[in-house]
Amino acid sequence: MSTNPDSTGLRKFTLGIGPLLICAFGVAVSNSMIFAALSDLQDKYDFSDAGLGFISASGFATSLLMQLFVAPIADRGKPKRLVLIAVFLAACGSALFAFGNSLWLFVAARGITGASLGTSGPAIRAITANIDKSRSAERLGRLRGIELAGFTGGPLIGALLIEPFGLRGAFLVFAAIAVVVFFIVLKQNIPTLPSSTESKKLSLELLRLRPVRAAVVATTTLFIPIGIYDSLWDRYVTDKGGNNFMVGMTFLLYTIPFIVLGAVGGRLADKRGPSQMTVVGIFLTVPLVFVYGILPNAWLLVGFAIVEGTIGALSIPATQSLMASVAPVGRASAAQGLSGSGDLLAATVMSFIAPALYGASDSHGPLLTFGFAAALMAIGGTAVALMLRTTAVTNK
Repeated sequence: MSTNPDSTGLRKFTLGIGPLLICAFGVAVSNSMIFAALSDLQDKYDFSDAGLGFISASGFATSLLMQLFVAPIADRGKPKRLVLIAVFLAACGSALFAFGNSLWLFVAARGITGASLGTSGPAIRAITANIDKSRSAERLGRLRGIELAGFTGGPLIGALLIEPFGLRGAFLVFAAIAVVVFFIVLKQNIPTLPSSTESKKLSLELLRLRPVRAAVVATTTLFIPIGIYDSLWDRYVTDKGGNNFMVGMTFLLYTIPFIVLGAVGGRLADKRGPSQMTVVGIFLTVPLVFVYGILPNAWLLVGFAIVEGTIGALSIPATQSLMASVAPVGRASAAQGLSGSGDLLAATVMSFIAPALYGASDSHGPLLTFGFAAALMAIGGTAVALMLRTTAVTNK
C-alpha cells in the first residue's frame, strides 16, 4: 500500500496542511459574518451611518497592527500558540457581537475579530509555504481558496441564520464554530518555523531588502482594486441595473476559480518560478480591471467576475510564494505579515479614493475609477518587474 502523501484524494487535498486550512476557514468565516449583520445591528441599536464606518475601520486597523507587530512572534519557535490565540479571539469577537448592545461594544468586537485575522494569517501562510519550498505556491493556492470560501461563505451563512435564530443566535453559532476549530487545531501537530538571531526584529525592518520590497509592491499592487470592491461594488452593480443577488453572485463567481484552480495556479508558479508568474499575473489583471469600467450592464459585471477570479487564482499564490522565497531565514511570518499589512493599506487607501473618482462624473465615473486603478497597477507591475530583473528568486 502506497504511503505517498498524494495517494488518496483527502491527502492530495490537504497536502499536509489540513489543520491550517480548517483554522483559516474558521477565522475567515468569523470575520466576514458581520457583513450580513451590519444593517440589522444598525436598525436594532439605532446608531448612525458613521458607526458603520467605525465598526469596519476597527477590524482593518487591528488586523494591520497585528500583522506588523505580532506576526514576527511566530518566527520564534511556537507558531501554534499564535494560531490558537487567533481562533480564540475569533470566538471572543463573535460572542461580544452576540451580547453587545452599543456601538462601541460592536467596534470593540470587530476589532477583536480583525485581530484574529491579523494574528493567524501571516503564521498560517508562512507555515504553509515552508513545509516544502518546491510546492509552496501550490499549497498557498489551496489555502487562498479556503480563505475566500470563508470570506464569501460567512455573509451567506449569517444571512440564513439571522432569520430563524436572530442576531444573537447567529453570532453565537459563529462563536461555536470558532470553539470547535480551536479544539480541532489544539490536537494537531503544527510545524514550527526556522528561527534565527534576526527573528526578534520587527517586520518593517525587512524593507531594507530589495527582493522583499519587490514582493511587497507585488502583493500591494494586486490588492488595489479590492478597495473599489469594498467601497463601491454594491453601488456600481446597482447603477448598472443589478440587485443584491447579483452583487452576491459576483463575489461567489470570483471565489469559485480560487477553490478549483488555486492549486493549479500554484503548481504553475512552482514550475515557472514565482517572479515570472507574479509579473505575468499583474499585467494580466491590469486590463481586466480597466474593462470593469466600460462594461454596460450588471450581468456582464457578474459574468466577468469569474474571469478575474481565474487570473487571480493564477497570480495571487505566486505573489505569496514570492514573499516566502525572498524572506530571510527566521523571518518567514514577519515577511508574510509585512505583505499582508501592505495589502490592507492599499485596499484602505483605494476605498477612500474610489468613491470620489466615481462621483466626479455622471457619465465617466466608472471609467475614471477603474482606469485609475488599472494605471496604478501598471505602474506597480513595472516597478516589480524592474526590481526583480536583478534579483534571482527560486523556491529554496
